[in-house]
Amino acid sequence: MSIPIHEIKQRYPILGYSHLIMQETGLHIEEKRFFNRTEFLIPYEDLMPIDVARFHNFPFRLTLAAVFVLFGCLKATYTLITQAGQRESALWLLLILSGVLLGVVAQALRLWRRDFILTTGRGNILLFDSRRNRKALYAFANTLRDHTILYLRNQYGKVDPLLPVEPQMARFEWLRNVGVINDTQFQQLKTCLLDNSYKSKDLPGFNYGLSIN
Repeated sequence: MSIPIHEIKQRYPILGYSHLIMQETGLHIEEKRFFNRTEFLIPYEDLMPIDVARFHNFPFRLTLAAVFVLFGCLKATYTLITQAGQRESALWLLLILSGVLLGVVAQALRLWRRDFILTTGRGNILLFDSRRNRKALYAFANTLRDHTILYLRNQYGKVDPLLPVEPQMARFEWLRNVGVINDTQFQQLKTCLLDNSYKSKDLPGFNYGLSIN
């Protein structure tokens, strides 16, 4: 049984950080990449359905190309130091190869991915995936999903005798469509609503969790 985690923060050397925290009305997200900082709140009403995925990509060909270019840079450096008559040409070659190397490395870093993807109704949230933090990431996803379901049930999963039938039915259908209630619970609410039993009724609770593949 995993311990509930209501906050997660990841720091990336030089790049910045990602900070997710569950607040009273939604998921607060703060991200910083280099000099750009974004901060926003996703209401719990927009989070479901919540799921997770992982994506890994290693740019093998670009890495191999970077090794070859690096070898050329080392050879040009050796020529620059040891052969005085070829220093000018070796220097130009070194500068060109260094520029190529920087471009190849930048492209490889852009394509290299180890993403833990938290999918929500609003969009995907990308976090860094590693064996060390994977358990905490899954625990956070489980806690977020369970808390969101409980919040939506408490806010919208009751029959209100003071409201018309149509908007309440639409609300219950929405809860079912996003996975907050199942078909049995939907039928219970529908029956209660259509039978004009104007008494607020809490939904029976169930434990929900994300399976770790």
